[in-house]
This record gives sequence, structure tokens and C-alpha cells, in this order.
Amino acid sequence: MSLPRVRCLVAVTGACLLAFAALGRARALAPEVEVEVPIKEPKKPPLHPATEKAVADGLRWLALHQAADGHWGLHDFNKHARTIPLPRGVVGGDKSTPGTTRKNDVAGTALGLLPFLAAGHTHKAGAKGGGPDYSKVVDASLRSLISKQSKAGGDKGYFGGDAYAHALATIALCEAYKLTSDPALKASAQFAVDYAVAAQDPVGGGWRYKPKEAGDTSVTGWYLQALVRARMAGLTVPRIAMRRAEKYLDAAETSKNSGGYAYVPGGGETPTMTAVGLFCRQYLGANPRNPGLRKGVKKLKAHPPGTTGNIYYDYYATQVIHHMGGDHWKFWNLGPAGTGRGGIRDQLIKTQDKGDKNTDNKGTWAGTEHVGGRLGATSLSLLTLQVPQHHSPMYQPELVLPDPE
Repeated sequence: MSLPRVRCLVAVTGACLLAFAALGRARALAPEVEVEVPIKEPKKPPLHPATEKAVADGLRWLALHQAADGHWGLHDFNKHARTIPLPRGVVGGDKSTPGTTRKNDVAGTALGLLPFLAAGHTHKAGAKGGGPDYSKVVDASLRSLISKQSKAGGDKGYFGGDAYAHALATIALCEAYKLTSDPALKASAQFAVDYAVAAQDPVGGGWRYKPKEAGDTSVTGWYLQALVRARMAGLTVPRIAMRRAEKYLDAAETSKNSGGYAYVPGGGETPTMTAVGLFCRQYLGANPRNPGLRKGVKKLKAHPPGTTGNIYYDYYATQVIHHMGGDHWKFWNLGPAGTGRGGIRDQLIKTQDKGDKNTDNKGTWAGTEHVGGRLGATSLSLLTLQVPQHHSPMYQPELVLPDPE
């Protein structure tokens, strides 16, 4: 039986990344090269039973704190608590604690939606694998995001909120379109991508709070993730946008092939921005033997799961090291002894709220203002636990080397 053939753009991840080496010379001569390669999506291992339960508890909590119009509020989801997920149930509110006063319903809705998509739930009716049917939850949230999107003018495609919110919403729309190929989502997703491309700094290549503003690594990471998702979904992304992003990363790296990244070019490296920078490098096609990537991974492993107290760091670092695979991933996922202790899986399961002090927080993770409070931390924690389920490792094991001395 012949393998399915898909269009593979040079910057696409996963199995397409294996074509990068062969395309390297062609890319220098023809920057707009596109190729078709046969791809067989690797079979992903099942999640650990304890991870499955943690994810299920988190998804149920999210579904029970979605507003009737489909949105999630970072600051007031507790007011919309319902007895069962949409479209039924009675809204009565509860005593869950938001942990932030930030008002950004676009960001809240995208963060609420993304873990459902990562688990394979879409707006198409039907339960996934015999579990709960969250199709109405997903459908309502997509409709909410699309209703907030600008339909005309200079900000056409913009979801509102802020740069982070737009990037998150764009990721969600592209992911939903990738999973379903629903033409009803395509225009909205493409308009969102077009706005993102137009908002890029044309000189430095990054993104920040205002369109065309000199970039920072944090906002750039979310926007680049959105463009990669768009390419994976078959949407149009100009290659120049990816080349400009690469230029930004060169400037944000503290020195050539250092593997450390700063919040803004010229600044000092931090663990979190290093994780974001390496994530971006991988999705732009970095070879697993790239000296900067290898040094950066070693830096991340010096700050193992739970040691920074920052789920934003853990979210990005987990993806970077999962893509490296092998002993790198075993160390990160299961801890130094391979028993689970000290690894990201057990760390997140241990810190998930069990409802001992407040039953309305059961299934969540507490979060700071910086990550969007409880809703933001819960979303990022779930997405981190879902990495093995949602992403295939980029690199063939035999290509990945141990940490450099």
C-alpha cells in the first residue's frame, strides 16, 4: 500500500524535518522550495495511566468552567461554573480561585481550548476513544474566538486582547483546521496568520506587543509557533517570515552557538528564554547535532522540571527535550534515576490540585499573574503532559548525540 503524500514545506516539523538535510543546498539557491515527500506518521506511545487521569481531570474542570457563549475568562471563570459541560447544565458559579485579575477573554478562550485539541477533541460530533464528547465545548470556543476576530480594516484577522492572545488564538484555529480540514475554519485561520505576518518586525524579524515593533523572545515564540502550525495545516505562510524569525533568533542568542537566549537581543540569557529560543530553532529546522542546540539542551537539563517554579519554562523545555528523544527525554520525563521522581510527568501529577482544600479547584494547577493565573497554568500544565501524545519526536534517534562536555 502506498503511503499518503503530503506537501512538506521546508520549515515544517516532525517527519518532514528529515528532509531538511537534503534540502539545505537547494534552499540556498531557491528559498521558496517546496517538496512532496511520503510521510508515515509515527505511532505515538499511549500516555501513562496516571497522566491520562490527570489530563482527564483537567479537561473536565475546563469544560465545567466555560461560559455559555463559549469563552473562558482568566479572571472570572468561577462565575461561569456549570453542573455539566456545554450545551447542557446549570450555571451557578463556584468557589474556584482564578489567581489573576487580568481580563483577556481571547487569551483565556485559546488557553481553555488548546488542551482539548491536543487530546484530539474537535468540533465534529462524537466522543474520542469512548471518553467524554467535548465536541460542543470545542465548537462553542471556536465560535467565540471567530466572533471576536476583526473582519475588515487595517487589523483584519486580529482577535483582540493583545499580542499573546492573538498568537494563542491563531495557534488554536490552525490546530483545529489541521485536525478537521473544515473549510468553515480556513478563512479565519488564514486571516489570523496574515495579521501575524504583517505584525512582524520587518527589520529585526521578531514580534512584540505592537505590530512591527522590535521583538522579544517571549512573544516571538508564540507567533512562530502559530506560523508553524499554519504551515502544518497547509495554510499560506511567506517564507520570508520564517527567514526573518531566524534573523531575530541569531540576534537573541547571547553569542553564536552558545545555546543561550535573552529576552531581547543584547540581554543576558535566562533559562526560560533559552527554552523558547531552542524551541524556535528546532521548528526552523535546526540539525540535532547543531552545536548551539546541543549546548542549549545541556543548559535546560541543568534546570530540571520543577526547579524554576515556572510552568512557562517547563512547557517549552519539555517540547525541546522531547524532540531530542532518547536519554535526553528519559532524563526529563522520568528523572535522573528513571523512576519518575524528579521528572516532568510525576512533577506535574504531584502538583495538580487534588481538591483537598477546595474541591472546586480539583484538576487544576495554581498559577501566577504572569501565566494567566489558574486557567493559564492549568492549560500549560495539561499541554506539557500531553507532549508525548500530541507531538512526534523530530529527530531520528541515531542522529542525536549525548550532551557536549
